[in-house]
Amino acid sequence: MESRATMFCLLNSLDVNRGGMTKAALLQANLFAELGYETYILTFNFNPRYNTIIQQLIKQGKIDKRIKLLNMFESLSLTNRSTLQQKEIETIKRIEEFNAVLDKRAGFNAYRAYENGLYTTYINYDKENKVSFLDYFNEQRYRTKREEYDEYGYLRKVAYMDFELNKPRQKIYFDDKGQAYLSVWSNPKNGKTNRVNHFNSNGVLLSVHTNELDLKIKWVESIIKDYDYPVLVCDARTSDPVMMNVKLEKAIKIWRLHSNHVKPPYNVDGEIGVKIAPTLEAIDELDVALLLTESQKVDLEERFGKKDNIRVIPHYMKDFAFSSFKKADNLAVIISRFSTLKRIDHSIKAFKKVVNRIPKAKLEIWGLGNEEPNLRKLIKELDLQNHVFLKGYTNDPGKLYQKALFSVVTSKSEGFSLGILESMSNGSPMISYDINYGPRDLIINEETGFIIENGNIDQLSEKMIWMFENKKAALNMGKNAVKDMKERFNEQQYTDKWVDTIETAVKNKKAKLGVYAYK
Repeated sequence: MESRATMFCLLNSLDVNRGGMTKAALLQANLFAELGYETYILTFNFNPRYNTIIQQLIKQGKIDKRIKLLNMFESLSLTNRSTLQQKEIETIKRIEEFNAVLDKRAGFNAYRAYENGLYTTYINYDKENKVSFLDYFNEQRYRTKREEYDEYGYLRKVAYMDFELNKPRQKIYFDDKGQAYLSVWSNPKNGKTNRVNHFNSNGVLLSVHTNELDLKIKWVESIIKDYDYPVLVCDARTSDPVMMNVKLEKAIKIWRLHSNHVKPPYNVDGEIGVKIAPTLEAIDELDVALLLTESQKVDLEERFGKKDNIRVIPHYMKDFAFSSFKKADNLAVIISRFSTLKRIDHSIKAFKKVVNRIPKAKLEIWGLGNEEPNLRKLIKELDLQNHVFLKGYTNDPGKLYQKALFSVVTSKSEGFSLGILESMSNGSPMISYDINYGPRDLIINEETGFIIENGNIDQLSEKMIWMFENKKAALNMGKNAVKDMKERFNEQQYTDKWVDTIETAVKNKKAKLGVYAYK
């Protein structure tokens, strides 16, 4: 690349089963690597199973092998996980030797250990039956500390508890040799950090920080300082303060918004969201502010005025369905996070009316989230156990959409709705509430799906029934949807927009710094 830009994608964390924002951020990073940019993903959370998560993501093809993945805690610990061997945990060994009584906790892969009648330890195992953490208790049953272990049995973190509040006062992080590299002091009443101590591998105090944000900023600056034109791309709102406070003048800052910018009830002129407001107030400090829809760009510019640094790069699809895929009879599909924001209960309530009209109709709902118990309860209350099914997380949404006659979005708000794009790109027309943002930018009403009144469950059930009763028309809608998505949201358009955005940002940065010739 002529610009010699190096891409640094900032995410707070990574995990195997994540929703639309993380999925879009990984696709974006993969594209940078495919285009020949040296690409990094920087994460900031502590997770002793980080290495296993990364290996799973690579194995599933979600992360390009050319991408360099750096986690702040892993980086500061200087641990080389490729050299680690499984080791025995001393506490487990002692409990076994003492023949402690183990009482399994119902519904959990965990045990309470009693030594001569005294409750001393709570042992928690992961899905692979490896110890994930140990909680220790004193004679008064106050929790004194928690030890967290990696998948190899190495102690990675100890949190020392406030007895009364049962919250951490001090957290110590260890490398693979047992040497502390970080200690974090916090207020147990509010969880706020008030001191961070950074040590080297010999235990020498290197630096002291007043909060974790300062540590994150210094870490990012240490990573990017030797690159000519480091481009920071921030998709996660929790990482915005890090990017915005990086002080290196040559750093190029690209902010990408994946959600509505206003608080509920999401009125266009409503109050700006708490996590979004600080960055929007400082929007002129950004090299680029990226949005996913033209609709949101119009609304933001009406509110903040025309901005040269605001651009729109919608999501894209890499693969599109062929025209000859087989649809399951009478099946609708929803793929979504189970949260109140998504209002999946509306689809379930609407489906009660659908089943009264079409007894063979089925609705599969795929996903995970804390609303699952409430959704299961609703399905039972409406006697829909033979019609509505909660199916869990899927790594292959395209296959599910291809077999469905149609899909549904009932969210209160979206930033784009990757689900609409994925559904229609796989031949499944969409029924969506008329919300900000995404449906009006993606769906051609009555040609590739239906846009209906926000919150109107009766209208939702009517359109579901229409889809089931007019299967041939619904199939044609699906074919129209694939054609339209392929024309408007393909990889080449996405690539061209990103390349132009990066090259323009670097060009502008050079001009600002007075650099007119390449080194």
